[in-house]
Amino acid sequence: MKRISLSRCISLLFLGLGFCPYASAQEYLDLASFSYTTSFNSNVLDEDRDTSIQEWSLNVDLPLVLDEETALIFGLGSNKIDVELIPSPQPATELYSINLRLGINRVFSEKWTGTFLLIPKVASDFTSGFRKGNQIGAVALLSFKKHERLKYSYGFYVNKEEFGLLLVPILGVYYKSPNNRFEADVFAPARIDLNFGLGQRTSAGLRFDGLGSSFSIQNPGFQDHYVTRVSNDLYTYAQLAVTRNILLRAKLGYAFFRNFKVYENDDKIGLSLVGIFFGDNREILNQDIRDSFQFKMEMVYRFHFKSNKQQP
Repeated sequence: MKRISLSRCISLLFLGLGFCPYASAQEYLDLASFSYTTSFNSNVLDEDRDTSIQEWSLNVDLPLVLDEETALIFGLGSNKIDVELIPSPQPATELYSINLRLGINRVFSEKWTGTFLLIPKVASDFTSGFRKGNQIGAVALLSFKKHERLKYSYGFYVNKEEFGLLLVPILGVYYKSPNNRFEADVFAPARIDLNFGLGQRTSAGLRFDGLGSSFSIQNPGFQDHYVTRVSNDLYTYAQLAVTRNILLRAKLGYAFFRNFKVYENDDKIGLSLVGIFFGDNREILNQDIRDSFQFKMEMVYRFHFKSNKQQP
């Protein structure tokens, strides 16, 4: 059987996993990241007042390579969102999520690799600890290497959300230009990242994130309810390599079709397919927040498999 290099095995493992914070470039892997996002003041629908949204996110990943064809995946992600859910008497509701990523990557051949993940998660305001907001998700992904600079991914993501079952088909494309200055990472429908190299340590890019999640809430304004969060974030960004392994990114963008909607805990649907809700007769119990501009800062720890020299 043909041997496959360790660096290739790991880089294929993390190719384009849009539902997990993995890098998709062939020569590196982002092992840890921290981000802070703040929205500029947004109007509350039907009220003459403004509010803002704050978000913190931390992700850590530790792949364990067993042999030339198999690797185990271990990851931890956490997220905190501060948002006003009007008419709750609380000035802001704190939404938390903690997830584990447990899985396996298998290299089938020089062209094909498979990744399979189980993602248990707790998503709530934590007023009831870990008793509420338990969810379970899974990712199945096949990746095909057309050649060294072009790869495709196919698969699906499924999760038991607070509102019911969520199913998302996945289609990914990764491309890197011959001079290494342009990198395209498309992971529809969740992510698009276009990066343009400006110098040895600087680059600029365009990023789209399609975000969706749900949280159990038990606060004084909404006892035994849940909230769904949807946001489509489009950013331009600048990136600086402070060191070979530490990256800083500053992003300025706009969140459109964004909403935080509160429902009774028993008000469910049958299925959501890529944001399309089937059998949705739910009653929204809060006033929504308008779209707005927002600013995001990120710090990333990047592990390089090999030197990435610029080509003429």
